[in-house]
Amino acid sequence: MQLASPKQNEGSPKQAKILVLVTEDWFAVSHFIPAIEALVATGAEVAVATRVAQKRAQIEATGARVIPFDYSRGPIRPLQEARVAMRMRALIASERPDAIHAISLKPIALITGLRRLVPRHVLGIHLTGVGFAGTAAQGRTGFVYQNVLKMVVGALRQPDGGAPAHLFVENPDDRARLAEFGEFPGDRVTILGGAGVDPEHFAASPLPGLNPARVGFVGRMVWTKGVDLLVAAFDRLAAEGIPFKLDLCGTPDPDNPRAVADATLAEWNARANVNWKGRVEDIAGFWKSTDICVVPSRGGEGLPRALLEAAACGRPIITTDVPGCRYFVRDGIEGLIVPPGDAPALTGALRRLILDRGMARRMGQAARDRLLSGFTEDHVRTAIRDKYAGLLGLAPASR
Repeated sequence: MQLASPKQNEGSPKQAKILVLVTEDWFAVSHFIPAIEALVATGAEVAVATRVAQKRAQIEATGARVIPFDYSRGPIRPLQEARVAMRMRALIASERPDAIHAISLKPIALITGLRRLVPRHVLGIHLTGVGFAGTAAQGRTGFVYQNVLKMVVGALRQPDGGAPAHLFVENPDDRARLAEFGEFPGDRVTILGGAGVDPEHFAASPLPGLNPARVGFVGRMVWTKGVDLLVAAFDRLAAEGIPFKLDLCGTPDPDNPRAVADATLAEWNARANVNWKGRVEDIAGFWKSTDICVVPSRGGEGLPRALLEAAACGRPIITTDVPGCRYFVRDGIEGLIVPPGDAPALTGALRRLILDRGMARRMGQAARDRLLSGFTEDHVRTAIRDKYAGLLGLAPASR
């Protein structure tokens, strides 16, 4: 179903406008092109406010306009955050959007904090996990995170008044986490299938059955992703005489306080059978030549895209018992689940899948089936498009 132009008010026609807030253009391209496409498909004018590096053309190819905006990621500095908030307020006053779709904690914090100071608009709160802030239990960062969640709940509890707020989450645990700060209407929540994956591009292929087995990790080189635990498990199995080849794909995030140091990455890469590959463009090709996917997250995930991509390719998954990861992977079906931060348990799970190739094949097929059941790009596009059609009063096109 496609959507027609927005319903017009009496008088001069006006096209609805949606402003998308996302911190980095690379983040928008790697995870949220389906969401942006869905907003464009409503018939509204869509503008994306993001820090522009090299991905502007990919965003504009969706039909959206790009507005350069620097969110100043990194450690929390009150004066800096206040300046960013005032620039955001000026941007909203200039654009006067009918709806704002805020993706991840920093934009969500900005827009919920400014909600009473800017013209009324529909607010889409797209929570992609708790991130670094949510895993910091103490200190200024943890305090700020708790208050952001309180502001989100406050927005969701407000009467519509012509400008309702709606929450998009990637797993049921994040919805339950928010409910700890107060009740809010259940019809103001949509659970998405993560960022969505194209199952045609990430096509299923037989496990290569390599000897030794090839194990892959794809993600940012940050402590919260648990990549250090995977290297520790590699060392343990090598000592047992169960070698495997370990490929680590991804780069450090310089704005993340828990980025893995370059010296540590070099030390890992110096091990026999460990290869830190840095940024890999052809992820589908990477999984085609890999036997097992490991996502050893310590928490803070919405629903890791790397997990979905590997599943689409038919790869068995070892992951941790944290929100998002345990939502997609069911222990013993699509893969194996171990406690977060537990290198011995991760070692045991790897041992099982490396030695039992039949189990690995069955789990890989189940992972592909799970992906197709509600976690594709089309599933995500439809959910977001239809929700905004309702929120903005857009009428379905005639068939």
